[in-house]
Amino acid sequence: MCKLAIAMCLLAAAGTSSAAIPMLNYTCPGNLDVHADEGGPVFINGKETKLKRFNDNYYEASGAGVTLSISINPDGTPTVSYTGPKRANGICHVASSASTGPAPATARNSKPNAENACLAAVAKSTNVARNNLKVIDVMTAEAGTGVTVSVPGANAPWSCLVDRQGRVERAMYTGKEGGR
Repeated sequence: MCKLAIAMCLLAAAGTSSAAIPMLNYTCPGNLDVHADEGGPVFINGKETKLKRFNDNYYEASGAGVTLSISINPDGTPTVSYTGPKRANGICHVASSASTGPAPATARNSKPNAENACLAAVAKSTNVARNNLKVIDVMTAEAGTGVTVSVPGANAPWSCLVDRQGRVERAMYTGKEGGR
């Protein structure tokens, strides 16, 4: 338990420079999928980008010939737009699980393992029975699988990053402290 507490503190300290990046699951014109767990990093089509922080409310993520502009609105919601090759540009929209398209076979096979591992980790962290938790989103990326879980009574969902072997690398509450 002490090792877990130390690891979570180190993760929190490591993410302080980009702590304002919210969880992102967006699609942009041109078949671009954008994903980030709260605090970053940001991925475009599963590849990690270079993140540049201008201030607490504006970031740019660059990679694969694309630059994402990420603005944090006063209510905390993000606005994401992109600029790509040959003057391509546009506004990105929140992705639904169904709109992310078919995942590669290896990712499809790892989703149930990732979901089960995340549900177990969140159940343990929240002391809520696993059968009362609900998976609300699953996003696969090169770094692993991101799973978002709804917890009864919580003001915001929990988020897990699960590696390809089914190990939970990080399980964290996405809301403000005190919400569970």
